[in-house]
Amino acid sequence: MSLASEIAHDDKMVKKSVTIRRSVAEEVEARTGKRDFSRFVNEALERQLALLKAGEIVRDFEQQHGPLTDEDRDEAQRAWRGQ
Repeated sequence: MSLASEIAHDDKMVKKSVTIRRSVAEEVEARTGKRDFSRFVNEALERQLALLKAGEIVRDFEQQHGPLTDEDRDEAQRAWRGQ
């Protein structure tokens, strides 16, 4: 299930104008077709926001508890993979 499909039904969509490289637009459109271009961009932005938030969580943790150890990272990777 994609992140976009998990959006609450009352979450309104807004139309924005953005400038992107032609080569990127062409590659996305070749993969998605014209109809799913916005969905692709929305999902990519949601993934990027999730990564930024995860980085903030790690920075906050490290400020409070010190740097993550290799063991901490290994444990996080196992949890991420469902192990």
